[in-house]
Amino acid sequence: MREFIRRAIGKSSKMNQDQLQSLLTLVTEEYEVLDAVLDSFSVGVVICDSFHVIVQSNKAAARILPLDVHDVQDRPAWDCLTDDDVARFVRAAIEGEEGPTAKEFALELSASTRYVAVSVFPLVRSKSVRGTIITAEDITERKAEETRSRRLESLASLTNLAATVAHEIKNPLGSIGIHVQLVRKSLAKDSGGKVPDPVGRYLDVVDEEISRLNKIVVDFLFAVRPINLEFAPLDLNRLVRDLAGFFGEELSRANIALELDLAEGLPEIQGDDRHLRQMLINLIKNAMAAMLSGGQIRVRTRRDDDFIAVTVEDTGTGIPADLLHKIFEPYFTTKVDGTGLGLTMAYKVVKEHGGDIRVQSEDGKGATFTVKLPVIRRAQKMIGYEETAER
Repeated sequence: MREFIRRAIGKSSKMNQDQLQSLLTLVTEEYEVLDAVLDSFSVGVVICDSFHVIVQSNKAAARILPLDVHDVQDRPAWDCLTDDDVARFVRAAIEGEEGPTAKEFALELSASTRYVAVSVFPLVRSKSVRGTIITAEDITERKAEETRSRRLESLASLTNLAATVAHEIKNPLGSIGIHVQLVRKSLAKDSGGKVPDPVGRYLDVVDEEISRLNKIVVDFLFAVRPINLEFAPLDLNRLVRDLAGFFGEELSRANIALELDLAEGLPEIQGDDRHLRQMLINLIKNAMAAMLSGGQIRVRTRRDDDFIAVTVEDTGTGIPADLLHKIFEPYFTTKVDGTGLGLTMAYKVVKEHGGDIRVQSEDGKGATFTVKLPVIRRAQKMIGYEETAER
């Protein structure tokens, strides 16, 4: 078709009005087909002329890129991009002869972070560069899948160490603890029933460190061992209220206000009370650790299609964007005395329940953890019938 149009244009000077009208119709239809093809792409495409001005873009480009599509005339492409990092990259890729021509960006939106892969390459025609093509692909889901796979791989690798850790650390810790108690009894016996200072204080420190190490080992083994869940109908609102009472005094001492926003009439879920309770405890303690000078924790529940969503939101220090994808990984922690296993345990419990857990945060603006757990699907009667008494 294009070759036919090209030959027809070459003979346009000899055409009458009807023939010219037919030619224009063919050209218009050809361009409409090209526009439809571009708009059908899930990848954003922006085409620039030799002066770097945008001459065409598809719908995906406007959706994926931070692109100001209004008044693009006589403005280079980078001036039409509202994100400074993307604009600088596009300008450097177009104007520079060397350097990267593809890069991934994390674009902060009002409610989430979107990951976009941007590529820049020349538009070549008749063996010469006639402009630039910019492509943009939304890789948010791919990034999320890579993160999930990395977390699962990390958990799998830890499993191989579990038996060694249990044998090499947990058993000696028990032996040390027993012998510390024997030392206390021996010293108390020789000193009239009381362990003298400063030896008593030193032994107290040893006991505390033994308890801390033992907790680390227990948390580690929980993170790598299969969980034996005992499923039963569970009211998440009741569980949240129980935890509010449990944390009441501790939150008051820390000058932290706890607000509950629980949706009424929520259906029950099929869950393990003990493990889900520990998961929420970990999330609340994580929020408390981010508010050393006090603040507010808000726990919300709501129905979300076939799931119940539980949200734990704090007004703490927040999490930097470059660390968000690591927080559920084993041993990753920003706390001085953290084990890096609390959120890993929470992640594992939620996944074992067939749910999902996500986090949204900005550095210095608090964090929001959202847990989604499936509701109980009740069997529905497919065919109605009436029972009749036997005659």
